[in-house]
Amino acid sequence: MKKLLSGSPSVSLFPICFWCAVNLLRLVELSQAQDATNATTDPSEVSALNSIFQKWGVSASSTWNTTGDPCSGSAIDDSVAFTSNDINPALKCLCNFNNGTTCRITQLRVSALDARGPIPEELGNLTKLFDLNLRRNYLTGPLPAFIGNLTDMQFLSFGTNALSGPIPKEIGKLQKLKSLGIGSNNFNGSLPPELGNLVNLEQLYMDSSGVGGEIPSTFSNLVNLKIVRASDSPFNGTIPSFIGSWNLTSL
Repeated sequence: MKKLLSGSPSVSLFPICFWCAVNLLRLVELSQAQDATNATTDPSEVSALNSIFQKWGVSASSTWNTTGDPCSGSAIDDSVAFTSNDINPALKCLCNFNNGTTCRITQLRVSALDARGPIPEELGNLTKLFDLNLRRNYLTGPLPAFIGNLTDMQFLSFGTNALSGPIPKEIGKLQKLKSLGIGSNNFNGSLPPELGNLVNLEQLYMDSSGVGGEIPSTFSNLVNLKIVRASDSPFNGTIPSFIGSWNLTSL
C-alpha cells in the first residue's frame, strides 16, 4: 500500500479546492438572490407605505413595485443606485429578516413630487429606515416627535418644504445620524439642546429654516461636523468658541 502511494503521480489539490470554493460562493450568491426574490415586504410596512403615498398623492414606481410588492425590482437590485434620477419616488429594502423571508424598507426618497400635507404618522412604522429624503415638496405642519424613534437613521432631509413649529428634541435620539437637513422651512424657536447628542453628525443644513436664538452649548459635542449651512437664520448671541473645535470643511 505504501509503495502504491509513493509510486502514484503527485496531484495538486489547490486548483480543485479553488474551484470548489468559487462554485460554493456562486451557489451562496444564487441562494441569496433567490431568497431576496422570494422574500416579501413586512405587511405592516406595505400598509404604512400605501397610506403615506395615498395621503401625499404619490404613486409607487414600476421600477421597484414590479410584482405588486414594494421590495422588488430596483428596490433589491444593488446595481441600481438609490440616488438615480430615473427613479422617483425611490425605495431600497433589505431582505435578510426572518431567515430571509421578510424584507424591510431601509431607504425612501420622495423628492420634488409636489407631495402635500403633514408628515403621516404611518412613517413611524418604517423603523428600519436609515435614509429618508423628503426634500422639495409642499409638506406642512410640525416635524413629528416620532421621528426620534427611527433610531437607525443616518441621512435625514426635510429641506425646502413648508414645515412649521419647533424642532422636536426627540431628534436628539438619532445618534447614528450623519446628515440632517431642515433648511428652507417655516420652523420657529431655538435649536433643542438634545441635538448635541448627535455626536456622529457630519452635515447640518439649517439655512432659512426659521430656527434662531442662541446656539446651544451642547453643540460643543459635535466635533465631527464638516459642513454647516446656517445663512438667513435669526441666531443671536456671541459666536461660541467651541465652533473652533468643529472639523469644518465648509461653512
